[in-house]
Amino acid sequence: MKDKHSDDIVSNMASKELILPGDSTDTDRELQRAFRKVDATLLSVIILSNVLNSMDRANLGLSKVAGLEDDTGMTGSDFNVVVSAMYPTYLLFMLPSNLVLRKVGARFWLSLITVIWGIVNMSMAFAKNKTDFIICRLFLGAAESGATTGVLMLITLWYPRKMVTSRISTFYSSFAIGAVIGGPIASGIMKITNPRFTSWEWIFFIEGLVTAGFGGIMLLLLADYPDKSWLLKKGEKALMRQRMAEDQAEGGHRAVNMKRLWDHARDPLVYSQALILFSANFGVNTILTFATIIVNKLGYSASASQAMQAAPGICGFIGILVSRYYPKWFRNHFFSTIFCSTWVIVASVILLATTNNGARIFALCLLSFGCFGNVGLGPGWLMSNVGGPTRAAFGGAINVILGGLGGLCTSYIYRNKDAPRYMFGHGMNLFAGLLSMVVATISYVIILRRNKKKETDPIDISHMSEDEKIDLESDHPDFRYVE
Repeated sequence: MKDKHSDDIVSNMASKELILPGDSTDTDRELQRAFRKVDATLLSVIILSNVLNSMDRANLGLSKVAGLEDDTGMTGSDFNVVVSAMYPTYLLFMLPSNLVLRKVGARFWLSLITVIWGIVNMSMAFAKNKTDFIICRLFLGAAESGATTGVLMLITLWYPRKMVTSRISTFYSSFAIGAVIGGPIASGIMKITNPRFTSWEWIFFIEGLVTAGFGGIMLLLLADYPDKSWLLKKGEKALMRQRMAEDQAEGGHRAVNMKRLWDHARDPLVYSQALILFSANFGVNTILTFATIIVNKLGYSASASQAMQAAPGICGFIGILVSRYYPKWFRNHFFSTIFCSTWVIVASVILLATTNNGARIFALCLLSFGCFGNVGLGPGWLMSNVGGPTRAAFGGAINVILGGLGGLCTSYIYRNKDAPRYMFGHGMNLFAGLLSMVVATISYVIILRRNKKKETDPIDISHMSEDEKIDLESDHPDFRYVE
């Protein structure tokens, strides 16, 4: 299921991005080799895990066009209720799951929850009615709540800040990979004629089984942070530890500071940056869950609709991969976000304005390109500005909580009664594109003011202990927010 482009991406990242002024050439090369190893192992594993996550989320929409609604007696908005059922537990367990990960380690926790959500997906093959699906989706939300937040934190523990955005962008590209291959795989699974399950039941069972099995493999391949890596040499670990210290990115050894947690909870910048993912997830969940349904209502068959999901998926994959270069091309994350949001707005206007099938499918591709680009930019921008483990834990959780709220909202915007035009759903995507522009502007203004204040009126740290200085995280006078 893994897309071959992922390996090409991660294998070349470290050598292209790592800039260490003043270091010797030999040291540079050794450190680059170390990060290439991390890209090829840790990053590849979490990408594949998220591909499976994306496919497991999308299989509800793929199963709907295969007859799920009729077989389970769902009518009206029942399907939307089932789609949304995972989000209450997803949001409720988000922050606790992130804090548990800090206690027990990413290797064990991410592996465990992957196995659990795979088993839950297998269980949906046995669901007979709306109530069964709601119960399964509640458990699915609880299991998946720690996946993305845990990965975001893990990336900040392994990479210096200048490398975080590109790794997070590459990680989020796995959602698009899932959209690319999920539809064609589901279309293939539907051809199974074994009477034990119906076609849509086989989709849940087979994909859930693969996910649960991969969770066991993750336990063998992951490590909590560089010092615990089984792959890195002792010298490489020391170089990475030094590099993270120079970057003021704490390498996973410090506990969450509860006092600082409260300070970060009152920081408007965390929320304004997290709202970028909230906005982007309107489009992302439209592609993952509803694109097949939208295309099916244009008059295409179930198998054709599933296969055609690959087109917007490919555009989303391209959008999120290219987004890692936007901060370099546009000089900062702000203008990069504005660029991606523009595509979302243009796509939404086309979807609202035309009834031509070709134009609407093309607009879904543009929507995917723009919203997946913002998915790569928003979380990376936020996590580049954490400065330490406490802000990383809180920022990562809030980022995905608001992203989850975006998914919850999207669950109800594409309603059966609105088919085939879906004016309300497309209108909400237009609103989300405009909102992302607004919150990106707010974030940019806050960052400019804070960086200016650090230059003109920095905090006096001369009387502080080393621990107190480290606990300042992003408030440290030497820390500069990434624009």
